[in-house]
Order: sequence, then structure tokens, then C-alpha cells
Amino acid sequence: MPDKSPKRLPGRPKQADTKISVQQTIILTASKLFKEYGYETVTLQQIGKRCNVSKPTIYYHFASKPELFKVAMITMFQNVRRVTSDFLDHAEHLEDGLVRLAEARLANPHAEVETMIREAEPFLEKNQIQEIREAEARIHEVLATHFQLAMDQQTLREDDPMFLAETFSTLMLMGNRENTPQKYESNLALGQRLVGIFLRGAKST
Repeated sequence: MPDKSPKRLPGRPKQADTKISVQQTIILTASKLFKEYGYETVTLQQIGKRCNVSKPTIYYHFASKPELFKVAMITMFQNVRRVTSDFLDHAEHLEDGLVRLAEARLANPHAEVETMIREAEPFLEKNQIQEIREAEARIHEVLATHFQLAMDQQTLREDDPMFLAETFSTLMLMGNRENTPQKYESNLALGQRLVGIFLRGAKST
């Protein structure tokens, strides 16, 4: 008589499921809901229903809602960092890379991330907030590295490269404004305009 299969722990995914795919589904779903509705109003029940998993399954992968929020934000920032690095690393000129990056960011507007994080902060541990901020800073570090290279090549005037990185990221928030798509021909056109203004202020004279 064959041995009986061990019983699954409550909330544990079926053997056929993969831990990574379930986690990714939860993270992606949570990210979308947090960006659309903010931290406080989104519940684990809503997340589970949207991605077709149970609440115990969410708890199997994430200890709490704050922990899920932290992972969702870090994952989002990691994706932005990867895209930023790819565009800038493979561009022939800095301006070309910045335009492509601007077009991509403007094409995917979302609720102001800073507001969302600040809403969640009272519910997060200090180390969770720190990990989120560190992931965000790594995006600016990629930009700053390329700005520093341009300064070394004397195509940009000497300045604080991190300040330039944060300034460029702030310009990208134009994509959050409701009337932005109607006022410009395309995200590419707006991106070219923003990058042009940015570089005119940063270029070496």
C-alpha cells in the first residue's frame, strides 16, 4: 500500500504551483492595487481575490501587509532601475538614453509614489522604510553615474550628479498630471521637450 502524501500546511500552495510564480503574482497584483488605491484602503482579501489566491496563501509568502508592501515597492523600484540602466547603457549618447527613458516613464504614469509611501510609513517598521528608500536611491545612483561620466567628458558642467538625478526624476512626474496626454502630441514629444530643458540647464557652456 503506497504511503499517503503529507498534508499541506494551511495556505501552502499546491505542489504543482511554484513558489516564485505565486509570489510574483501576489507582488504584481499588490503593486497595482496599492498604486491605484493607496496603502490603507487595500486589504489582503482584495489582493487575494484579484490574483485568485487565498489569504492564508498570502501569509505563507509574506508575514504581513506591511511586509508585502515593502516587497512590492522594492520590486517596482528594481524594475525601474533595470530599465533605467538598460536605456542609458545602450544609448549612443546620453540625450538619446534620457529621451527613451523619459518616454517609457511618461507612458506609464502612476499615483505619486512618495505620497503612497508616506501614507504607509505609520504601519511600517523602520527597517522596512529604510529598505524601500535604499531601493529608490539605487535608481538615482544609476542616473548619477551616467551624469558623472558626462561631466568627466565635459559634456555636462560640474554639478552634484545625485542632485541632477533627483531633478530628472522629478521632471518625470509630469506624467502623473491628468491633462498631460491631451496637451502634447505624444509621450516621446513630451520626453524630448523635458530632456531638452533639463540638458540646457545642465550642459557645459
